Amino acid sequence: MSDSGGIDTAEWRERLAVLDAQNVSAVVVVQCGQVWLQPEYTAFRNEVDRVLMSAHLRRREDLSITRVVLHNLPNASEAPARATAVDRAFEEWQHRLSATIVLLSSGLATYRIHRLILRGDEVAASVPDMVETRIDGDWTNAHRAQAALHMAGSTGATTPLTGYDVNFDGPFGDADPSVYM
Repeated sequence: MSDSGGIDTAEWRERLAVLDAQNVSAVVVVQCGQVWLQPEYTAFRNEVDRVLMSAHLRRREDLSITRVVLHNLPNASEAPARATAVDRAFEEWQHRLSATIVLLSSGLATYRIHRLILRGDEVAASVPDMVETRIDGDWTNAHRAQAALHMAGSTGATTPLTGYDVNFDGPFGDADPSVYM
């Protein structure tokens, strides 16, 4: 769902637009490419976050959201050109996603964020960035959706994102996760 290392925003918006339909029962979203951390994609990354959170709030009981993001960036020695801005964007996004999980904690059974653990020699995820939806019981791309769900469910491959992972007592936070939204 990306072209030339970028993100096909029109396709992502099209896939996400159906989340309010009653015949959509699940969505799996993978956002493990470092392109999501580039400044030119910040607004779109935030848009995707808002769409998923809004869909969860509207359809808390009947829409399962499984999301996979990076747990860690590749080792700097493996990615020497990585800018400090990418590191800052990564940390900010992790804080915001943790705050989201804390604020939506009553619906954790239907909104799960898994963080993919990149091993020392890995520089990218084994599955591509994607949005796949289950409509009338069938995935838009069953192979890709199952690969992402398998990865998210594999012991040691991912770790769940929780509010415990991020220190909310920062200089502006005073343990209130809403300041990160």
